[in-house]
Amino acid sequence: MVDTGLKGKVALITGANHGIGAATAVAFAREGADVFLTYMRLSPEKHGAIGARAVKMAEEPGPDYYYRILGRDAEAVIASTRALGGRCQARETDLSDPGNIPRLMDEAEDAFGKVDVLVNNAAYDRPDSFLPPAELPDSGLFGGDYSLRTVSAASHDEHFAVNCRAAALLMAEFARRHIARKASWGRIINISTDGASGHGWNASYGASKYAAESYARAAAAELGPYGITANVVSPGAVQTGWLTKDAAEALAKTYPLRRIGTPEDIASAVVFFASRQADWITGQVLYVGGGNRM
Repeated sequence: MVDTGLKGKVALITGANHGIGAATAVAFAREGADVFLTYMRLSPEKHGAIGARAVKMAEEPGPDYYYRILGRDAEAVIASTRALGGRCQARETDLSDPGNIPRLMDEAEDAFGKVDVLVNNAAYDRPDSFLPPAELPDSGLFGGDYSLRTVSAASHDEHFAVNCRAAALLMAEFARRHIARKASWGRIINISTDGASGHGWNASYGASKYAAESYARAAAAELGPYGITANVVSPGAVQTGWLTKDAAEALAKTYPLRRIGTPEDIASAVVFFASRQADWITGQVLYVGGGNRM
């Protein structure tokens, strides 16, 4: 059995009421870490969904089911982590408000005394495109499951506020507190996407994640002398409830490993970057996507 060295460490994981964040919280708890979670319940309307009844009743993966998941609290995740013997607390926090960043760190420290590992997983994603409205494809993304809108100041700012600015501010706050207490061991892991270098028909999402990758590399260079590593996990398509069965099967056929990912696949990579096995790894992007990007 591999000892990751995470027993007794404290991990702050954003966007952890479902999907990758939830799986990562459970994975850290399994390694003996204490976990502080953040989440933000989002209404279907926030992501452009229509038909509140359809969302409420949805049981099968796809847009309606995914919008239902986005409205969950973190109680199920808290129960799962505590069942493994670890301590866990959660706070609903709007990361697009910069003032919430220091408050969030204060609450995590009040709960557990310190934060050793920061996982920037929270994300906002509502697909946008450079095409003018009249040229946007009627089908949208994934067989018409997700509609497109034209890039605007609003669509840009909504993505960057959460996916990039919040991650950067959390990294800076984490580093400030780490250095102030003269700590010698810390981990920053940002969750990106393997389309970050140029995500057609999801332009602002990809660009904001690419910026967060750049921040991680800069942090690796600057914070290494203080014992902090900073790395990026870049997933391929992961079934967190957003892909219909048909879309998932079609997409899997294009992946060398012939399946799409699970949240647990990504959580395992995050735990690796946080572990003692990754002590001499920093400033790296790890593509975890079944060979979709090599």
